[in-house]
Amino acid sequence: MSLGQKIRELRIVKGLTQSDLGSGLVTPSMISQIESDKANPSYKVLEAIAEKLETPLEFFLTDIQTQLEQTSAHKVAKALLSSHNFERAVGLLESLLQKPSSNLNIVEVMSDLGECYLNLERYDEAVAQFDKVLEIAKSKENPTAALQALNKLGVIEQRRQKYHLAIYHWRTAFEQFDLLLQPEPFLQSQVLTNLGTIHYQLGEFQEALSYYETAYQFLAKSSHFEQIGFTYIGLGLSYKRMKEYEKASEYSQYAIAIFESLKNIKLSIDVKKNYGILKSEEGQIETARELFLACIEEYEKHNYMLDAASVLGEIARLYLKEQRLDECKLTCQKALATMPATTIEAAPILRTLAVAEDLLGHRERAIQATERAIAIFSNNQLLSELAETYSLLADLYQKADNFVKANECLLNMKNALNENLKERGIIL
Repeated sequence: MSLGQKIRELRIVKGLTQSDLGSGLVTPSMISQIESDKANPSYKVLEAIAEKLETPLEFFLTDIQTQLEQTSAHKVAKALLSSHNFERAVGLLESLLQKPSSNLNIVEVMSDLGECYLNLERYDEAVAQFDKVLEIAKSKENPTAALQALNKLGVIEQRRQKYHLAIYHWRTAFEQFDLLLQPEPFLQSQVLTNLGTIHYQLGEFQEALSYYETAYQFLAKSSHFEQIGFTYIGLGLSYKRMKEYEKASEYSQYAIAIFESLKNIKLSIDVKKNYGILKSEEGQIETARELFLACIEEYEKHNYMLDAASVLGEIARLYLKEQRLDECKLTCQKALATMPATTIEAAPILRTLAVAEDLLGHRERAIQATERAIAIFSNNQLLSELAETYSLLADLYQKADNFVKANECLLNMKNALNENLKERGIIL
């Protein structure tokens, strides 16, 4: 029994009203909050209540001590979560749920624990926590908590590359917007931005654009600038895919400005890199090159060396477009020399190198580079990239008159495409 419940029962037994109990101490409203465990009394108030109820103070102190300890422990766990110390936060949160006090916000503790599991890639446990949150939220008619849980369930399935399940959770969340007691622009825009991002990943650019635009409508009059920045990124990428380069350029520049103003250095450079890729696709090679060189300088300044090497790969692609093959090859080699051999960032650079080697007449080297890229894409389960790279390898073997190997690569490409469709829930 909680502290509030004990006070209420004893008050009723004594035949006192809330006004009687609070007389000379606190308002009846405060007594109501104490009895419903929404507020904790000070030591002096609790002492006076105990005297009025003719009950030893010690009868109440055990409960309030437990409640204060659990509240403090939850605050510590949230601080650990904020500092990304997920392992330590998990231990505290799990212990709180073993024997929670009545005033502990169970939904919030479960959500925090699910967030820790998510960041530790303990996905099954994360799903279990958010499923519990969703169940409690529905039973208590708490649409905001339900929306938060559905959003996180979508994030988990996206991380597991189960895109059809991610879309299911986010669309379910979207359908519940009308149940909210009051607008939640930040949360609603997160759901919409997530839907936009996953449709973009699946190549459904018009649908992605629609979700991004709706997300922005929720955020337009808010001060959630970081989320607005993410939405601008999505709008820029979607317009780029639809070859509306002017709008893509406009939103990319908005995103850069926001993240620079927020001092989010890494993200502002990332957006600038994407802006450079956009300029490259527009055919503005020199502008793209200047942007990429600026990105490399900034990445290196802040010790993001892997990102700097990845941008070198973008410069290599510019050289390939210009048919400056030797410079393309040397730039790829320089980039690959500064990153781990099996990192995912190496795979697209290896593919660029393979094309350059082939055009230079070094077909065997081209085949070796492509096979290395395939191994990386395969290990990371990037199926669409894998299929594209198998297509390149098939072409190389065909040029080398090795038709058996070429057919084998085409079969592997087909298998990768089928697996990709299964992951997206398009075929069973």
